[in-house]
Amino acid sequence: MRVEGLPGAISPRRSELSLDCPLKFIVFRDKNEIDAANPQPSRRQTWPGAPAIATYPLPMTVESAESEVVSLRKLAKQIADNRRESLTTAHLLVAIASRTSPAADLLMDRKLDVETLMRLARASTEDSEDAIGRVIRESTTIARNTGFREPGAIHLLVALLRNRKLGAHRALLQSGIDMARLHASSLAIANGFVEPRRVVAREARRASPHVHQHSVPESAPAAESTRSRVGKGVIVPLFPPRPTPTAVATPLPRTTEPPAQTLEERPTAHGKSALKPHRPGNRKAKQQDLRLSSTPEERYQLDPKVFPTLAAISRNLTLAALAGQLDPVLCRDMEMEQALDVLAKRRANNPLLLGPPGVGKTTIARGLAGHIVDTASSDPRVLLEIPVSHLLSGTAARGSLAERMAAIGKEVSAAQGKIVLVIDEIIQLFQMDNGEVSNDLKLALAQGQLPLIGTCTPEEYRKIVEVDPTLAKGFTVVEIEEPDASRAVEMVLGVCAGLEDHHGLPVEKEAVAAAVGWSVRYLRGSALPEKALSVLDLAGARAKRRGNTSIDDAVVAEVVSEMADIPIERLLQTDRDRMLALDTLLAQNVVGHSEALARIATILRRNAAGLRSQRPIGSFLLLGPTGVGKTETAKAIAHALFHGFDAMTRLDFSEFAEPHALARLIGAPPGYVGHESGGQLTEAVRRRPYQVLLLDEFEKAHREVQQAFLQVFDEGRMTDGRGRTVDFSHTVIVMTSNLGAMEAREAAESRSIGFSSNKGSRSTAVQDVVMTAAKNALPPELYNRIDEILFFQPLTRDEVKQVAHRQLEALSRRLMEAREVQIVWTEEGIDMLLERGGYEPSLGARPVKRAIARLVEAPLAEMLLREELKAGDAVQVGATTDGKIELLVLD
Repeated sequence: MRVEGLPGAISPRRSELSLDCPLKFIVFRDKNEIDAANPQPSRRQTWPGAPAIATYPLPMTVESAESEVVSLRKLAKQIADNRRESLTTAHLLVAIASRTSPAADLLMDRKLDVETLMRLARASTEDSEDAIGRVIRESTTIARNTGFREPGAIHLLVALLRNRKLGAHRALLQSGIDMARLHASSLAIANGFVEPRRVVAREARRASPHVHQHSVPESAPAAESTRSRVGKGVIVPLFPPRPTPTAVATPLPRTTEPPAQTLEERPTAHGKSALKPHRPGNRKAKQQDLRLSSTPEERYQLDPKVFPTLAAISRNLTLAALAGQLDPVLCRDMEMEQALDVLAKRRANNPLLLGPPGVGKTTIARGLAGHIVDTASSDPRVLLEIPVSHLLSGTAARGSLAERMAAIGKEVSAAQGKIVLVIDEIIQLFQMDNGEVSNDLKLALAQGQLPLIGTCTPEEYRKIVEVDPTLAKGFTVVEIEEPDASRAVEMVLGVCAGLEDHHGLPVEKEAVAAAVGWSVRYLRGSALPEKALSVLDLAGARAKRRGNTSIDDAVVAEVVSEMADIPIERLLQTDRDRMLALDTLLAQNVVGHSEALARIATILRRNAAGLRSQRPIGSFLLLGPTGVGKTETAKAIAHALFHGFDAMTRLDFSEFAEPHALARLIGAPPGYVGHESGGQLTEAVRRRPYQVLLLDEFEKAHREVQQAFLQVFDEGRMTDGRGRTVDFSHTVIVMTSNLGAMEAREAAESRSIGFSSNKGSRSTAVQDVVMTAAKNALPPELYNRIDEILFFQPLTRDEVKQVAHRQLEALSRRLMEAREVQIVWTEEGIDMLLERGGYEPSLGARPVKRAIARLVEAPLAEMLLREELKAGDAVQVGATTDGKIELLVLD
């Protein structure tokens, strides 16, 4: 392939030059002679499975004794002249990429070939005066600081990366690569901290009979062995034979292991050893294969002498599956097929099982071993599970982890693709400060040289993998979703045999169904089927300790009751009984509003009976003045349906008054800050699908935010910022609003004037005003999708007295738990609390709460601090004749 702008061949003439060194070079003056000779690279390796260094027989003349940097500058000048452009540092970058060198390999790894750099150079035509001269001088300084007499291409690349004002630097920025990583990699090679990138030959290519063999002294530096020096008027082939992409090896750190067993050493004429390619019949190379025999056990057995590191820290999952030690995997056929397809890929053949904790990622990874055993493949693979703790154990010393990773890389390479590693929570390796190990591991994964199955949670993936393109390129994500209840029951039933064998008790099917159903509703922090299995496991332990004959739903109910802190009586109550008694359950926590509560219970019963399609269980808009109990009604619904006041997500919609606030609800779109965090609303529902959503002051949200709920009210779903559909069909949505409060007050005051006014007419008039205000304020398409729009009347004085009773009861319970002090009260005391600012018709129940805090709680705190109250005492809240609240310690 000829690249436009590169120098062409010169007049045909051939000469030959022998130097006083083990290298022999042939000079070609004609492209046809080059093609006819077909020079092939010679290769050498340093350890089993390691990348081989390719040394190309480059054309040379006597004039090529000039430095490599000067030669690259001349080549850049020829490129610029042929393109009729002014010479810039971007052309110098093209020249670096056109020569075989470690610097060119770094560029090629980032897909920056000559054609790409040529295209980028057109847009970077401006450079400061004498930019190339300053770059060459800086490269000379870098070379001397790193122990080289003369600079090479790698030092020139470091100099180009350091100056942001250069055209080459701007061209690299336009390519979108990670400049910091490229600078760090090139600087590490220049300092000799890591070996230059090598090329692996999976199978030694046969050289043509007419091509000379070239030997390289083993003591020669790797960077020097790959340099090309060009004389005046001599053209170098710009693209020597390069390996296929799968032939790029993992740059794992070198260890003190013995030399490669797949290559043999032979002495040279100078007494130094050279490496020759191994013949197929080499006995040592055959020892690297897995020990396969006719028996199934030996078929998957590792030889500890050949694989010492893996045998010491890993668990052979294939042998465990053969022995029946692994749990069966049910209802995961699609996910397992996806993982097997990924393992068979050429690149990025590393499945990353992505899912929330407890969804069964590790079980699926282990299940692949069972699949291998069941299918009895003619080309078997061995799955080795390596816990991260085992991998890190004993690696406190600096460099010890790198040595262990290098040993693992060698042994996996020696197995010739027959070993697949399984590392649970592999992301922990990339959270460490050891950048050398993580970078080498990233490259090995991206190049497909380390077959591996990893597991990860979505949060870890967004924070660590998704923001690192190099790491993301090495994995292929296989999403593991949480199963629904029916599939979870089937999964749990499939592994109940292990529980029964462990506890010695049979597991009833009703217990499995109850464990799945209750864990979905009441247990957080994990996913199915793990949390259901945890409940059954603990129930089995308790049943065995008590001497029960089986694991039934009664023991499961006790376990869930303790884990979720729910009374067992409420837990054992069926949904049918709870729905029929819903009016009473709501009235236990809400004062007044009996008509509104009855309508709420009717809607919830209707939808719970299966007449709601996929819509939420209920959607309500509660209107009315402040302090009348709208928020308390939402809490009461959560407690009645989901057995807890905390089974509720509250969002203050006054904070969503801007259109861009929608991103806070559903998550920012890709490319924006916060995309990896998800939305406040969607993430809350994904993690806990059975709950009440309280949208406080709904009318204050922006119109676009309100309209985002159209699909929720109509179809029970919402799409988040990452394109995932969130199910709202098990939620109850309660919106509160103060719409029409001012108009209602004015209407009530106007109606109260006159002899014909009465309480019923005033209430109806106020309700009509509020309903009209809400209808006019909300979008019509949203207003029509709400199940019920209810108006909460202002509280009467008797209702506020009931609120005061409940507040004092709650205070007494708290004081009894903390100090073992009881509070009692008289009716006169309650009346005095209302007289002293506890009752204001327009403010509802909040004034009485403030009155109790001011007149009861504050004096009680002083009495406790003065030690006037001790455990077992009782305090009475009463009233004096002069109109004050009295706290009297009873005998």
